[in-house]
Amino acid sequence: MTAEEKKNLPLGSETTSSEVRVVDEEILEAKDLINVFLKTIKAFRLYPPDNPALVGMQEQLFRQYQTYLEMYNSFTLEIGEYDFSFRGKILYEDRELKGSLPFLFFKDGLRELRFMEGIEEWELKGLTDIIIQRDNVNEFEDDLVTLIWEKDFIHISYLATDQFLEDSPVLIPETVEEFRKGVNSEPIPMSARGDFEEEAAGGEFDLDQEISGKGKMLASGGAGVYFLTPEEFESLRKEVEGELNPHFIFQVADLIFEIMALEEEAEPYQDAIQILQKLLDALLVDGEFQKARDLLHRVYIILNTYQLQDWQVQIIQHFVENLGDPGHTQRIGMILEKRTDLRLEEVSAYLLLLKPNAIPGLIKVLGDLTNSKGRRMLCDVVCELGKTRTDLITQFMDDPRWYLVRNLVYILGRIGQETSMPYIQKAFNHSEPRVRREAVQAAGLIGSPRAIPLLTRALKDQDLRIRSMAGISLARVGKKASLPALLEVIQTKDFSRRDPYEVKAFFEAVGSVGSNEAVQPLQQILEHKGWFGGGVKYEMRLGAACSLALIGTPEAKAVLQSGANSREESIRQACLEAKRRYGV
Repeated sequence: MTAEEKKNLPLGSETTSSEVRVVDEEILEAKDLINVFLKTIKAFRLYPPDNPALVGMQEQLFRQYQTYLEMYNSFTLEIGEYDFSFRGKILYEDRELKGSLPFLFFKDGLRELRFMEGIEEWELKGLTDIIIQRDNVNEFEDDLVTLIWEKDFIHISYLATDQFLEDSPVLIPETVEEFRKGVNSEPIPMSARGDFEEEAAGGEFDLDQEISGKGKMLASGGAGVYFLTPEEFESLRKEVEGELNPHFIFQVADLIFEIMALEEEAEPYQDAIQILQKLLDALLVDGEFQKARDLLHRVYIILNTYQLQDWQVQIIQHFVENLGDPGHTQRIGMILEKRTDLRLEEVSAYLLLLKPNAIPGLIKVLGDLTNSKGRRMLCDVVCELGKTRTDLITQFMDDPRWYLVRNLVYILGRIGQETSMPYIQKAFNHSEPRVRREAVQAAGLIGSPRAIPLLTRALKDQDLRIRSMAGISLARVGKKASLPALLEVIQTKDFSRRDPYEVKAFFEAVGSVGSNEAVQPLQQILEHKGWFGGGVKYEMRLGAACSLALIGTPEAKAVLQSGANSREESIRQACLEAKRRYGV
């Protein structure tokens, strides 16, 4: 550690030379890890997928991650626009945009990738496949965040920005002076310098001179150059704006809205509504969902604020209800499938104005749509529309497509109504593990006493990720009532031979209950003498110690402190590590 780094440490955080060496070693190990990761991605980009060398590289990458995570428990890769970092230290930098992995990650909204102990080979293989797949897909259709979200990784998570919130308008300068103010005066980067120097006659390229020269050429351009007067320029600007922003649609709509406010005859009123329907359909066909949303919003304003007669209210309500019919939602599905340039937040804003009767049609679109970002958006829309009409969602739970059932379980879990539990229970009997996993997560989100039997049964599922998720959810939902079932699991004979991730998850679940009833069983596991004789397991002692630290009662702290003073090195190390992690 440099003198400057020491000076920047917080007061009271003196760092010993041994601690500095540990941090430096961790950073060096992380650098080696990311180098192997990058080599693997480059190889997959270079060679055909059936090349046998790729199998060896994938296995090497998995072993490298396993070794690192067994030593340090987790690895958080920080993603900059041109670099990968760890603990603020740059591990890798690449400013060549073409093929740059940091730039690809950053552009797609990723800011961190987190890898946790217990990672499985299929997860790293899945992440590699996603990155290679991203090279060959339309950026409007899929991005890395959506592709990772759909994979449901257990030991890989991410931090991402919302691309819709980050978009900002680009201001186009109106004068030469405004343009010059925005010019970057920094030297041209080496990566781009060659493009300019190719045109130079062997000398240094001068950007200011080049701009000035072009300006003079234009100014002295002769009879072929025509200068607009300010009046002509303003007229042309207004015409262009008229083309880009077709206000004529809203001028027609204004007339229709006036008719809706003033017309007292039913037939002309109905004719006006039909014209409004055609305008709305035309906007949707053109992908103008924001304008369609604005139009429909104005209809709601009329319905809720104008003094309308009953027959007028009925006509308008019928118009709004018709927007939820299967034909209308199916047309929207076809637009989503064909148009990859749509702004999905605008589509969502329009769909959220529909009535719950649109839910069946939207679910049919959800089952057929191949655009994964579109499916994610539809899940969120149905979550909102279905808050009071889960019956319109549950009627599709017997669909043969497992991925649609999984998405519906996801929706029911986010809505969080206890009345959905029978359907969540049914989904837990599904043969597809990803559906069962979503059912466990949904039960945990709903969190009612009716979820406890499902979560308890899930502790014995054949899928370790389901068991782990069930243990954590059961502790959160059942509190002290869940403790007997959780203790039964960690006291089984084969528990020490389970995956490290599962062992850690169950110990965390027991600790999160916070009950002294768990202290004695945990102390027995911590002090058990037979672990190493059977070829096991520092993980068991560390898990028990961390669980005691999480409980945090005086009785649990006393056992932990006793272990920290133990003559048995593995007990002592486990307790000291638990105290360090949880600040006990």
